Amino acid sequence: MEDAPRALLSTGEATAATTQPDRVDLTSYLGTFWVQYDAHGAPIAGNGYLDGRLAQVAQGVLDDAKATGEGDAVSWEPEQGLRFAIVAQPVGSGVIVAGQSLQRTEDRATRTLLYIGLALVAGAFVVGAAVGADALLTQRRLTP
Repeated sequence: MEDAPRALLSTGEATAATTQPDRVDLTSYLGTFWVQYDAHGAPIAGNGYLDGRLAQVAQGVLDDAKATGEGDAVSWEPEQGLRFAIVAQPVGSGVIVAGQSLQRTEDRATRTLLYIGLALVAGAFVVGAAVGADALLTQRRLTP
């Protein structure tokens, strides 16, 4: 699920800034977003907002990206019911984070589970009907 955020990071901050909306509310936005953090972990630029401010990921995510020197992909839940796939990548002395809501993926997984459950019930019904029909036909053949 972090493919879209990784693709956004690969375009670079300047391209991300020109191809993204200026400001998105992460409580309802399902597309990709980005936020840049300074060396101290304070958000300084981006378009991902929560509660009217640039979104703030956990300092550990930023520290890990700086320590490893590469994009760190994690899931992030800033509030109950809001989950995002994010990628944090060091840029200069700071870190840039790109992310995308997991809502579509979670909805798709729920639908898939529902379809599998319905298919199992339908399959059990068909098998039960076949066994019942076989039992009736066998009983009729054995009864004079």
